[in-house]
Amino acid sequence: MKKLGSVGLLLGMLTLSGTMACEDPPDPAKIHRVKGSDHLSKKEFKQAAAEYELSLQADPKQEKVWEKKAFAHMQVGETDRALESLNKLLEFKTDPVAKAEVYSSLASLHMTSGRAAEAEGFFNEVLKLNPKDETALGWLAEIYAQRGGARSMAAPLVDEHLQKALGYYDQVIAINPNSANTYLNKRVVMTKYMEHERVQKDVADLEARENVKKADKAAEAKARSEQHAARYEEFKSKIMELNQKFAEAQKAAKAAAAAAPAPTPAK
Repeated sequence: MKKLGSVGLLLGMLTLSGTMACEDPPDPAKIHRVKGSDHLSKKEFKQAAAEYELSLQADPKQEKVWEKKAFAHMQVGETDRALESLNKLLEFKTDPVAKAEVYSSLASLHMTSGRAAEAEGFFNEVLKLNPKDETALGWLAEIYAQRGGARSMAAPLVDEHLQKALGYYDQVIAINPNSANTYLNKRVVMTKYMEHERVQKDVADLEARENVKKADKAAEAKARSEQHAARYEEFKSKIMELNQKFAEAQKAAKAAAAAAPAPTPAK
C-alpha cells in the first residue's frame, strides 16, 4: 500500500509538472499593451506611447494599438510620431469611411503643424472617398483663402486662389445651408476683395489728380476709378447678404437645439 501511495504521489507530481511546462510563455505584446492602456487611462500619454511602442515591436499587426499610440503622441505634441502611427494605421483600413477618417486626421495634423500643402493632399483623398465631406471642403477653402491673402490685410490678393476658396465655401453651403461659420469665412474673402477695390479706386483717383492737365490720362484714370467704385459696392452688397445668411443660420441652429430631445440622465 505504501508503495502504491508513493507511485500515486509521483504521478501527481509528474502531472502537475507537465501542466506547468505546457503554460504559454508571457506575451510581451499583451503585457506592454495593457501597461500602455493603464497609462492612457491616467492621462500619462508619454508613458503610454512608450509602452505601445514596445507592444508593436513585439506584434506590429495591432490596429487598435497604432490608433492609441497616435492619440498618445498627439496629446504631448509629438506630431511626427503621431503621423507615423496614423500612416501605419492607414494600412489596416479597407472600409472607405474608416479610411477617410484616418486621412482626415492626417490632414488636420499637417494643418496644425503649418504644413498646408501636405494637408491639402490628404483632404483631397478624403473627398475622393466622400465628396460631400464638409470638414475637408471647409479646410480646403481655408487653405486657398490663406494663399489668396484673405487672412492678412498686408498680403497681396491672388484672385485664382480666392476664387477656389469661394468655390469650396459654396460647396459646403450647398450641403449645409445652416453652416454659420462658412458664411463668416466667405465674408472674410469678400472683405479682401472689397478692400482691394477701395485701394485701387484711391490709386486711380490719385492718378486722375496728378494728370489733371492731361485730359486723356485723367479721363482713363477716372473711368478706372468708377469701375473700382462699382466693384466696391458690389462686394459690399455681397457682404451684407452674407451677414443676413449668417444671422439666419444662427437662428436655425438655435431652433434645432431647442427642438432636440433632452439627453437621458445617467443612472
